[in-house]
Amino acid sequence: MQIDQAYLLATLQQAVAIPSVLPREEALAAFVADELRNLGLEPEWDEVAPGRPNVYAAAELGSAEEMLLLTGHLDTVDVAANWETDPFAPVVRDGKLYGLGAYDMKSGLICALAALKALLADRSLHGKLGRIAFAATVDEEGLGLGARALLNTEYGRSAGVFLTEPFGFDGLADAVPLGMTGKVLYRLVVEGKMAHGFHPERGRNAVEAAARIVAALGDLPLYQHPDYGRGNYSTLKFEGGYREYAIVVPERCEVIITRLTVPGESRDSAVADMQQLIDSLDLDCRVSIETPPPFYAPFELDTTGRLARSFVAAHEAVLGQAPRFAFARGITDANIYGAEGGMPTILFGPGGDGAHECNEYVKIATLEPVAATLAQSCVAFFTA
Repeated sequence: MQIDQAYLLATLQQAVAIPSVLPREEALAAFVADELRNLGLEPEWDEVAPGRPNVYAAAELGSAEEMLLLTGHLDTVDVAANWETDPFAPVVRDGKLYGLGAYDMKSGLICALAALKALLADRSLHGKLGRIAFAATVDEEGLGLGARALLNTEYGRSAGVFLTEPFGFDGLADAVPLGMTGKVLYRLVVEGKMAHGFHPERGRNAVEAAARIVAALGDLPLYQHPDYGRGNYSTLKFEGGYREYAIVVPERCEVIITRLTVPGESRDSAVADMQQLIDSLDLDCRVSIETPPPFYAPFELDTTGRLARSFVAAHEAVLGQAPRFAFARGITDANIYGAEGGMPTILFGPGGDGAHECNEYVKIATLEPVAATLAQSCVAFFTA
């Protein structure tokens, strides 16, 4: 599959130069829409929140009814401290392209665009495939608004998804995920009874009760998955007691805990686990359990399915070896596409390092193989 390498690198440099720190993705969305028009496609503009558009397009490359989706997110996190260069002025040095979002994940997004360009340019394929769609979404680094909005469109009924997050090469993630952990956010509100701090026996101390819960988190009955192992948890926030100094027994405390879940666990089971732990402590305070957004269910990839088989064949053809699959800890839009949308999802993108850090970079040599593998995967899906 012939990839326009000059186009790929030049377009990535332009994309990195356009700030898209969430929630300000609109300028990059407009750039992507223009690139789609240059490829002869009419983009769809789906504003999922004010000034926050998803951009979609589809190419009709054959009579097959199925649609494959090439996708990535537009947004980046904010600028970390201590960058050695301007994060919005891409710098090429020693085979690496530096800039905010270069690795996570503007390179993957532009690889998807370059793959689509290659499929459109190869006239010998036209009429032999099906619909090849492209989507650039917002808010992956936030609450996943863009991916969830996509589920409500025709693109949410794709036969398979190639999400071009940076998995598959060396760096942060050098394996293609067999699946990903889910995430539950606990919000515990502990309610006691106020009393004078010199007579604590007259009250019920919500802070002390909350502290007992946090101290006992090691006893949460985490499910043991045969391949994944167990998930984990981390206390993110603990807030209670006076705002202005006062000698009172605190009557309220709030605790926020994040928990990664594995296949076999759900939101309901996670709540039941927390309730079991709280009940075992015999606290003298009332505790309510909430699970505010964001919530993500875990998912597993069927490696015997048509999408995975097509990807493996393309990976072998382009890179000379089969991909290495492994379970991954983390959250991406694949949790939404795979677990909520029920669409088989492959995560595969360029190599590099520095996601959410200063001096982020992508390895330029990994760009063309990723784009070629994506394009060849689409061909294999419809022709094998």
